[in-house]
Amino acid sequence: MEWKDEYSVGILEIDDQHKLLLRSFTAIEESIRLDQGWSNTHYAILDLNQLARMHFTFEEAIMHMFGYPETEAHQNEHQQFFSRMASIERHSLKKSAEVEMVQFLRSWLTMHILGSDRGYAKHIFSGAQVVRSVREPLVHIG
Repeated sequence: MEWKDEYSVGILEIDDQHKLLLRSFTAIEESIRLDQGWSNTHYAILDLNQLARMHFTFEEAIMHMFGYPETEAHQNEHQQFFSRMASIERHSLKKSAEVEMVQFLRSWLTMHILGSDRGYAKHIFSGAQVVRSVREPLVHIG
């Protein structure tokens, strides 16, 4: 799966992270296509999960920072991704989950980037301000 300009959300760091996710997914596809065996595919899945966890944490921090009103729904999509990946990962330990996994990842990554991620980018580009939390002043004991 290759990066296409249409996947860009217009935020360089997010686009770069999406490119890394697509490369990680491509590594899984290559492992399957070249029949490199269960362990290579399984470890590629673990790498994708780790990269996705970092990326989703970054995205969610940006959504909170700019007060994106759909943050909770977006976080739920991320959790659903991990639930589905955990199921696929367990399945890959028992037998080949190749077709199911490739179809899910291809569909999820493109739909999430083109749909949900564009939502928070649009919110930010619409002029959203950084949300500042109201903090209690520090109490000095002295």
